[in-house]
Amino acid sequence: MSQEHVTLSLTLERLWQFSLQYYSVREVKEACLSLQNNFNGNVNLLLLLKYLDEQQLTLQEQDWQSLIEGIARTETLLHHYRELRRKLKNNLTDTLYREALQFELQLEKQQQSDLIEVINRHTLTINHGEVLTLRYCRQLGAEHLATIFGKPVPASF
Repeated sequence: MSQEHVTLSLTLERLWQFSLQYYSVREVKEACLSLQNNFNGNVNLLLLLKYLDEQQLTLQEQDWQSLIEGIARTETLLHHYRELRRKLKNNLTDTLYREALQFELQLEKQQQSDLIEVINRHTLTINHGEVLTLRYCRQLGAEHLATIFGKPVPASF
């Protein structure tokens, strides 16, 4: 079977807006936090994969590793910053805590930018198989969360 190659020119703003809207669904947010906190998953990677699922696109098997490498730079920083923010939460004023959250969001956005840089270097194909979010959840041992990510995105996207 031949594969139809697709070139995706994804922008940071498109992925960021998709992510903000999709993450605003309570069930999705809870599943994302569970993926992150209980399975050491990367929410930005999951959001990119969901975006690709919505476009019915997939990447080559060998390209998965480049996505992981693409976020390595910001992943460690985000992880340490998130832990520090949580520890300081009770010692910060509401204003300072909100500023800390805003800074964390900027780190998240940088990580999405890194992911976009990687994905735009690859040729994607039409996905005739398993969705990417299911593959990722299965890799993490969080297959039960894939049912939430497998639901269609509300029409407003």
